[in-house]
Amino acid sequence: MRYLVDRSGSSRSYLGAPPPELFTAGLLRYLGDGVSLEVTSAGSDALDAYLEHKAALDALPRTQTRNPLREELHRADEPIRILRQTATGQEIAPGTELTDPFGHLITYLGPTMSSDDRGATWRPTFTARVSSPDHGGWLYPPSALGAFYDAEPVAPATREPR
Repeated sequence: MRYLVDRSGSSRSYLGAPPPELFTAGLLRYLGDGVSLEVTSAGSDALDAYLEHKAALDALPRTQTRNPLREELHRADEPIRILRQTATGQEIAPGTELTDPFGHLITYLGPTMSSDDRGATWRPTFTARVSSPDHGGWLYPPSALGAFYDAEPVAPATREPR
């Protein structure tokens, strides 16, 4: 089995041989001694293109999700999607006890939350967080609880009184 010895630092490290496709595509080649490797100009161009592509991907906005299984009530100072009973349209507020699809008693905690600005602001999503005294935190689609979410989130100041 062929391996590479990296002598670029003060101590040597041993690496597995590069895939043969890199040689076939002309991105790498062995030097005349048959041991040393060289990155070809095509390999250098491919590496530059990859680094540019990676930088462009890193610059795109990301969505960050809080730990969805945290067992705490939804924070009152954040927007929320109102969960409503399918049969009556009545609001199911965080802290309300419900029955899960398996007949266990659970407490509705609020929707999962996500952020596009690295956690500076959060917005509610369409998955219900619940807590079970016997089974810990769970996530359910609202339909599994006989409920649905309103389409638009509601700001804390405009919520209906309970």
